Amino acid sequence: MDSNHQSNCKLNKTEKKFLRKQIKARHTLLRHEGIETVSYATQVLVVANGGLGNGMSRNQLLPVLEKLGQVDALLMPPNKPYSFVTYKTIEDSKKAYATLNGQKIVDDLGQKIILYLNFVEKVQWKELGLQALPPGLKVVEEIISSEEEKLLLESVNWTEDTNQENFQKSLKHRRVKHFGYEFHYENNNVDKDKPLPGE
Repeated sequence: MDSNHQSNCKLNKTEKKFLRKQIKARHTLLRHEGIETVSYATQVLVVANGGLGNGMSRNQLLPVLEKLGQVDALLMPPNKPYSFVTYKTIEDSKKAYATLNGQKIVDDLGQKIILYLNFVEKVQWKELGLQALPPGLKVVEEIISSEEEKLLLESVNWTEDTNQENFQKSLKHRRVKHFGYEFHYENNNVDKDKPLPGE
């Protein structure tokens, strides 16, 4: 039996789950960005589950990170479930790693998200820019104000028709309201013969 296996046997169930999630976060970063994590402390951390792609906002994450040291930069790639934080010193990044790793914070929808942190040598900022858009698609930044966004979100009635099966889904990090056709998550499809009732 090798030493890794022996040390794994000594971990309790929660610690084993945490270790699996942290390893998964490393693999995701390598697969999506080609960036490898390192086993030694650096100024740069990748924050798995702390990304725009799973409901975390800059306004939520940055204050949490700043409580633990001086943040030089926070990069949150679009549609990715992780972000990168660069601290002024290695001591600050070590403090963040020790304090936040495996901790829960609340996202925009009020759901608790567990953060998994790993050290990286550096972030290749230019390579993490916006990906090329499909032909004909245009991104219009800040098309509505924060106030308008709030009004739009408040206009959706999340509690109507509570007797309907599947009327609202709460996915891992977001709420879903179906219009037109109900989406079936078990087979990733819709039943076009059964449209949802109109209002």
